[in-house]
Amino acid sequence: MDGTTKNINAEAEEMEGVVTEEEMKEAQKTGTVDFSAKKEEKENSGTYVHKFKDPVEIMGKKYTSLTFYFDRLTGEDIEAIEDELMDQNKFVLTPETSSSFQCILAAKAAGIASDEIRRLPVHDYMKIKNKARNFLINAG
Repeated sequence: MDGTTKNINAEAEEMEGVVTEEEMKEAQKTGTVDFSAKKEEKENSGTYVHKFKDPVEIMGKKYTSLTFYFDRLTGEDIEAIEDELMDQNKFVLTPETSSSFQCILAAKAAGIASDEIRRLPVHDYMKIKNKARNFLINAG
């Protein structure tokens, strides 16, 4: 396997199975392929895997990564978040601009308590919160 093929295979592995067999054949034949559209498609998929720089403890377990299934959320989840925030005397006009709303949304998408998201190091917290914001914006 030459260096070009190794590079293409590494990029394909990074795309985690979203590369078609036809695209792989074309990439191996020509030595180039444009994965930018695939990366954008993957980013808008509604599922986000966050890899922690250092393992973190969440609900008594050590994690090196955490998967957020935003695409599995429902309208009931959105309303439950609104109710939870109202119970805390926090009122949100636009979820896309509310860190509290985004944090709870991310926690629901990962199946963990929202306090666990808030306890993360700022770098991780901001990346996760921003993925929740992006999901809200793309959802409509």
